[in-house]
Amino acid sequence: MQQHARKIASENKRTSFKAFAAMAGTLVASASAHALDLNPGGDWQTRWDNTVKYSAGYRIGSPRAELTNGTGKANNDDGDRNFNRGLISNRIDLLSEFDIQKDGMGLRLSGAAWYDTVYNSGTANTSPGTSNNVNSPYNQFSGETRRIAGNNAEMLDWFVFNRHQLGDATLSYRLGQHSLIWGTTLFFGMNGIAKGMAPIDLYKLSIPGAQAKETTIPVPQLSGTLQLTDDTSVEAYYQFKYRPTRLHPAGSYLSSTDMLGDGAESIYAGPLKLKYAGMVKGSLPNNFGVALNTRSEWLDADLGFYAIRYNDTSTQVVTQASTGRYYLAVPNNVKSIGASISRLVGIANVGLEASMRFGQPLVAKSGTVVIPAGASAGWLASNVPYPTGRTAHLNLSTTIVTGASSMWDGASVVGELSANHLNSADRNADKVDTSLNKNSYGGRVVFTPTWYQVAPGLDVSLPLNLGWSFKGKSVIDTAFPFSGSPDHGGEFIVGLTGVYLNKWTANLSLITYLGNASTQPLLDRDYMRLSLQASF
Repeated sequence: MQQHARKIASENKRTSFKAFAAMAGTLVASASAHALDLNPGGDWQTRWDNTVKYSAGYRIGSPRAELTNGTGKANNDDGDRNFNRGLISNRIDLLSEFDIQKDGMGLRLSGAAWYDTVYNSGTANTSPGTSNNVNSPYNQFSGETRRIAGNNAEMLDWFVFNRHQLGDATLSYRLGQHSLIWGTTLFFGMNGIAKGMAPIDLYKLSIPGAQAKETTIPVPQLSGTLQLTDDTSVEAYYQFKYRPTRLHPAGSYLSSTDMLGDGAESIYAGPLKLKYAGMVKGSLPNNFGVALNTRSEWLDADLGFYAIRYNDTSTQVVTQASTGRYYLAVPNNVKSIGASISRLVGIANVGLEASMRFGQPLVAKSGTVVIPAGASAGWLASNVPYPTGRTAHLNLSTTIVTGASSMWDGASVVGELSANHLNSADRNADKVDTSLNKNSYGGRVVFTPTWYQVAPGLDVSLPLNLGWSFKGKSVIDTAFPFSGSPDHGGEFIVGLTGVYLNKWTANLSLITYLGNASTQPLLDRDYMRLSLQASF
């Protein structure tokens, strides 16, 4: 059996390499073309831009026994066991963007495609007794994990936009699939108003230093802004489709939960292995929100006030031992209100965002809740078996840009502190996991010194990125402030970035995880990452 599996893996690697080489050749050939202006000198501005990126990751150490063996590890070990020391990603990406506009009216289309040879090959997993795979062998990636992490293409933006003059006010709007987030949060969008406005792509968020506005998943919606004065505007949106947060696919390198995310197929519940039976969305009312933005001359600050209703993009695990199944339930009708303020303090741009949530799902005991014996998925669609409550959220961020010094030509500091608090449980309070913390807080700071024209046309920077969970094990969010909600743990990243002619970008980074094995599930997954990118 193992010999047969090794043969399959070998064949997959050869096939994957051929496909990868073909795609890489196509993209390299396209690199000689510049962005196309399809209507030069015309009234309609028409552009077609493409960005090509190659990236690779290399695991520095091997899986550690204390993180893969023992009670309770069977649902958290596949992402660790699937990779030995060595290559964890070998990927090429294409982002294509098309824009056409005239006098504030136009159309935008964008899409992405990628191929990763690692996820189109076999894994290093040697533990069939703990693998959560059902439809694939234990030493292969599941089909959905292979698709999402290894070989896929998707539309991103597709929307039309326009603007109209209404007396002294200006109305601008977008209709179609696009992203929209409010508030001032930089790194912790899932702890802010942004959480209820757009699903987050945690697979992209795993790129150290990625900001909230870079990691949202576009949703079909109508959004608009009514500009009343130079300083005051009203915004609103209404969404037509639900999309969940994209977790790390089950069994992928940074996945720490085998029963969640694309590619998840089962969960171990004591001696049972329950199969994934689908997502239950409930009544799924449409998401909507309104905002007021204004400026206070007295405070010399920009103010924002927000109110939204949404279906939570994070799902809840619900098991049913009698049928050997488990479901992912979508929490409906979560409500949130919030406010933000941003202003200059010396040379620092400081933003503060505070919000309250009502009906926020909470972590249940053992991470799951149970459907009553004899009930069906239909019962789950109209009932709430998991705990919910009222929660408070706070994000304090700053951005500082400085000029030249004796050590560098320029530098920036971007930082954020984030915290949440459980005020009260209002439904199924007896099911709340009381071993977790009602208060959690963490932060991230990125310091980037830059040297210009190190060589003709070449700028070099050295980003230093520290993320730290001062108090994790959150009862509100198992991914706050970072994946796995580590307690007194985090990550440190040091990188070297070169930009040539503002067109070619190269980066080499070392990512190391901090903390202890009992509360930091990624402690043994340090890795190096190389990326090469060009825009045309």
